[in-house]
Amino acid sequence: MKKYLLIGCLLIGGSAAHAQTILHNVEEALTLARRHNPDLQAARQTAQWQAGAVDVAKAGRLPTLRATSSLDYNYALPVQLVPAEFLGGRPGEYQRLQFGVPYNLTAGLEANYGLLNPTLSHDIRLADLNQQVAEAQVAAQQDQLATQVVRAYYLTALAREAMQISEVNLRNADTLLILARERYNAGVTEQLDLNRTQSTRLSLADQLEQNRLAYTNNLRQLNLLVGQEVLVPADAAKGWAVNEELPAATTPDDYPQIRLKASQLNYFQAAIQREQATRLPQLSLYGRYSAQAQRREFNFLDFEKPWFSIGVVGIRLDVPIYNGGIRLLNIARAKIRADIARTEMEAERRRQLAQDEEWQTSFAQARRSLALSRENLDLSTQNLDLALLKYQAGTYTYDQYLTVFNESLQTQNRYLRTLADAMIYGGLLRTRP
Repeated sequence: MKKYLLIGCLLIGGSAAHAQTILHNVEEALTLARRHNPDLQAARQTAQWQAGAVDVAKAGRLPTLRATSSLDYNYALPVQLVPAEFLGGRPGEYQRLQFGVPYNLTAGLEANYGLLNPTLSHDIRLADLNQQVAEAQVAAQQDQLATQVVRAYYLTALAREAMQISEVNLRNADTLLILARERYNAGVTEQLDLNRTQSTRLSLADQLEQNRLAYTNNLRQLNLLVGQEVLVPADAAKGWAVNEELPAATTPDDYPQIRLKASQLNYFQAAIQREQATRLPQLSLYGRYSAQAQRREFNFLDFEKPWFSIGVVGIRLDVPIYNGGIRLLNIARAKIRADIARTEMEAERRRQLAQDEEWQTSFAQARRSLALSRENLDLSTQNLDLALLKYQAGTYTYDQYLTVFNESLQTQNRYLRTLADAMIYGGLLRTRP
């Protein structure tokens, strides 16, 4: 039984590992996110749903036909007193006449066709513009998702790089701690030097755990964005080219966020015209046909008794005159909403331009600094190796080695920060349309 459980665990573990996708570069992460991100999929479904509203609006141009039926029971029929002499009675007397019968059954058809409906064409245009807004919303959400994926991918890669550097530092600290214990046991160093060496080793171990936590959190965020389990290779940060050229910048009007604001402005401007069209008359063609049966008793299944038909066709003209000023208020509100959309579009254009300038400036500075940081990192690694050799040979004190070691840590941190800026800002600029 244990053998089968073990085989099952191995199969489950193998299938889980196989389900994870290795992302060798940020472009692969962006491709997965565009395919599998649930929020982006929901936005696409919303755009498809909105496309159906256009067909619904266009259906208003077609004639309508409906069947109607009603069954009435007149439990109190109207009564009128008339002179009896009109009915052959004696003068001066009155006869009671009851109008109608208790049971009435009506069945008919009604047809309507709009000959002139100014608001309908605007409703169709608004539905089409609303679909364009939904499609622009998908593009804007995809652009925002790309920004998040770029940050999450490179932060995950850098956390992996920081883990590797921390592991090397921790191994050096272990070597130093072994040497410090040997010297302490031999009576060459004091307890203080041994304690300081142990403290340095504990600090580096804690830093490694922090980097592992950062890697786990960033990878979890990346999994959430791309919509499935992924892995980032250990050399993802090393493969980034410092001299990589960026594509030529496009005009801000091509940015998805600005196109979204522009489509919203077009929608609200069309809404003004729609509200203005409500002041125009409407012309429609209508027709009705009905058959009615009137019975004193509930016996409508007796088809020998007569049915009375009524039919009418005509043209209906509706001219709006006054409705309490609601139309004028709606027009004023629509104009204000269009002004708001215009202000939002201009604000979004300024924000996008400022963001472009920030990204380009930060990337240019990071790219200039990254080459120097890498050279400085190689130099500090050599210095640390030389300091360790001198400390092992007894020509360097622990304080001297610790000074070189702290300088190396500072160089590593500067290198990682510069690499993060270069990778992230470069990736963000490449995602521009």
